[in-house]
Amino acid sequence: MKFTPTVFLVVAVCHVILVDGGCTFKCLMVENILEKLFKSTGSDNCSHQKPKEIPAFSASMTNAKVLGATEIVKFDKIWTNNGNDYDPITGIFQAPFKGVYQFSFTVMSMRGKDLLVYLWQNETRLVSVFPGTGYNEGTAIMVLNLKKDDRVYVKCGGSGIGYIHTGKGAWYSMFSGYLMHATK
Repeated sequence: MKFTPTVFLVVAVCHVILVDGGCTFKCLMVENILEKLFKSTGSDNCSHQKPKEIPAFSASMTNAKVLGATEIVKFDKIWTNNGNDYDPITGIFQAPFKGVYQFSFTVMSMRGKDLLVYLWQNETRLVSVFPGTGYNEGTAIMVLNLKKDDRVYVKCGGSGIGYIHTGKGAWYSMFSGYLMHATK
């Protein structure tokens, strides 16, 4: 934090009045100025970029789909997309900042069909959800340390085909994420 010569002068005068002068005068004006100065510049000496708007997204699938063996799931009904870091065309979230993020997804399998999906970070497969056969749901929630431009997405797993279900107005299958804390 940088102090201007004027602030130093005001603090010095207040110090003289309070300490050297033996006066019980309380320098509220200086306290208020310092409080506002700390609030406006921040007192944590952080040099990393802080987001103006917290990156966050929430999206659902609008139509049931038969997924290819390694197809990325595209959640195309956008509820929230602060910063537009989630792309509904590709199904991928790209981190705009280095930080700690939370992600969650819920998927429902089609009637009489199996579904296996994974959460991925870049090219690394993380956790899986296997809701079972027919109208069963599975959910995963993860907290991840991401670097700027890391990608997170949900992708069909295994060597087989995935049958993912949803319903218009019911939105059974969804994907969400948000920045919890930006880091240096």
